[in-house]
Amino acid sequence: MRNLMTPVTFALLTDFSLNDQYVGQMKGVLASLCPDARILDLSHDVPPFSVVQGAFFLQTSWSFFPRGTCFICVVDPGVGSSRKILAANCHDRIFLAPDNGLLSLLLAESPQAEVYDVSSLDVADKPSHTFHGRDLFAPLAVRIAQGGAVSELGALLSPEDVVNPAWSAPKWDGLCLITSVLHVDAFGNVILNAPETPWLERIHGWTSVEMRAPQSKPLSVVKSYHELAPGQVGLLAGSQGYLEVAMNMASAAQTLGLDISQDVLLGPGSGDICL
Repeated sequence: MRNLMTPVTFALLTDFSLNDQYVGQMKGVLASLCPDARILDLSHDVPPFSVVQGAFFLQTSWSFFPRGTCFICVVDPGVGSSRKILAANCHDRIFLAPDNGLLSLLLAESPQAEVYDVSSLDVADKPSHTFHGRDLFAPLAVRIAQGGAVSELGALLSPEDVVNPAWSAPKWDGLCLITSVLHVDAFGNVILNAPETPWLERIHGWTSVEMRAPQSKPLSVVKSYHELAPGQVGLLAGSQGYLEVAMNMASAAQTLGLDISQDVLLGPGSGDICL
C-alpha cells in the first residue's frame, strides 16, 4: 500500500451551479488553507442530485487533469446522513466523494484503486449539516495536500464496502446488451454506460443492430455523425469512450424519448426476443 502523492491542483465537481455563493465559499476555504494551490473547475452544472451524471463527468474527465490533482466531488443528496466520505487513490490522483456511487464509473475502470473511509477525520469545529463540500471536503483535500497519507487518515475499504449502483456497468444476458443512459448532451446524443471497449467489437460482429427497448428501432453502426442520413438513428463510439445513440443534426434523445437512467436494450437485428 502506498501513500497518496501530494497534490498541487484541486479540481471541483459539483451540482451547485454558479448562481449561488456555494462554489465561491468552497474556493475561498481552499485558497485560505492552501494559498499556493491551483483551483480548477471540472463542472458545477451537474443537474441537482444527479449522481449518475456526476459520475459520468468525472470518469470522462479525470485523465485531462495533471497528475497529483485532488478531485473534490460533491454531488451529495445524502449530505448530513450516515453516508461515508471516500478518498480514492488511483491514476496518481486523489478523488474525494460521498459514498453514493459518484466514484463508481471511475472505480469500475480502476481495479488497483485504494479507497479509504475518511468520514471520521476531524477537520472542522462545527461543520454544517447541509454543506459538507465547504466544511468537510475542502479541508480534507487540504489536509491531504499538506502531506497527509490517507492510509493514516482513514480505513481501507474493500470493493463490496463501497456503493456500486446498477447503472455503473452494462449487463450481457447472452443475447442482449442491457445498458443505461448516463448522459444526454446538449445535442441530444444519448451516452450509454457501455464502454467502447469491449462492446463495440462485439457489436461489430452482428449483421445489424436493433434497439429493442424502450422501443424497437434499427440502428446504423457508424464512426461519425455525418454518416447518418436525415432521420436515421446511429450507434457509435463517442468521444467520451462510451457507446452513443445519435442522429445527424437532430436530437436522438427527443426522437426516441430517452432520458437519464433509462434502460436501453441493444441486440442483433435478427428479430430474436430479448429475455
